[in-house]
Amino acid sequence: MQQKDFDKLIEKYLNNELDKTEKDNLELWIRHITDEAAAEELRETEQKERGERIFKALGERINSPEQAVSIAQSQNKVPLFRKLSPAVKIAATVLLVCSLIFCFHTPLFEVLNIRQILSVSNSGRQITKTILSDGSIVWLKGDSELIYPVKFKGNLRNVDLKGEALFEIAKDPAHPFEIHCAGLKTRVLGTSFNIRHTSHKIEVNVLTGRVFLSSAKSAPVILHPYQKAVYLEQKKTIVKQAEPVLEVASLTRGTEYMMQFNDARVADVLQRIENKFEVQITVTNKRIINNRVTADFTDQSLQNTISMMSDVFNMDFRIDGQSVTLEDKS
Repeated sequence: MQQKDFDKLIEKYLNNELDKTEKDNLELWIRHITDEAAAEELRETEQKERGERIFKALGERINSPEQAVSIAQSQNKVPLFRKLSPAVKIAATVLLVCSLIFCFHTPLFEVLNIRQILSVSNSGRQITKTILSDGSIVWLKGDSELIYPVKFKGNLRNVDLKGEALFEIAKDPAHPFEIHCAGLKTRVLGTSFNIRHTSHKIEVNVLTGRVFLSSAKSAPVILHPYQKAVYLEQKKTIVKQAEPVLEVASLTRGTEYMMQFNDARVADVLQRIENKFEVQITVTNKRIINNRVTADFTDQSLQNTISMMSDVFNMDFRIDGQSVTLEDKS
């Protein structure tokens, strides 16, 4: 891509005039210069040097003869920025944004309000787990792919599914969760269910809560616990099954969905919670570790699970990112 083409591309982006292909190309470039995942692996001195290189490279774009002429013209009463050529204006804008990033460690994606998208695939037989930014858990089954944002923004939590997955959706009535799978849209507020897409149909099995199904050419269908519906791709219709779902064990096999405990050691229960939610739990008072508990935390969020545990033992709790602390009430 030539310099003038690149400058024009950024200018169109800032004016919201890009088509999808142009926008994808630009965001790919942004990912290249602000690879946060790679930067986190660098030592502090290496991160500083990396930032300085980006800052210097963008600074050189402004330090051009064209800018010198514009600066000279700025002796008139017309504002300097209006005298700059479009290319230099864009370069100055990019430099300003990167200056904010370099000085205040603000991610470029957040400054430009770009929706970062991730994709996870499972080509094997083992079920894989993905924890989304809202705390929802997706158990991705074989030959499947999930496309989701790094962080949900706006009124809806949207993801795309190819294949099959078991969903445990964190409850958030203000932000419905939508799964797009071929021609079927599944909307929930907070529930658990399984979606299986085969060659000619999509099966939806509900375990808890309510699920709303819709498509372009079919009347919406509402499913309740232990109900099932099938979307027929050729006819583009949704058919609700009359028989209740009796295949819970097969749908949840290979996952950590079932969290039922009967007279289990607290230490073992905490270990299961750590494994499922990928957190580290610290108990300040070890007296409860060898106690025993009977409880059902199935389809509960981390917040609810820890809250229930703390109520049982009359303790307080704190959740700070991936760290959880259970402590005696003060």
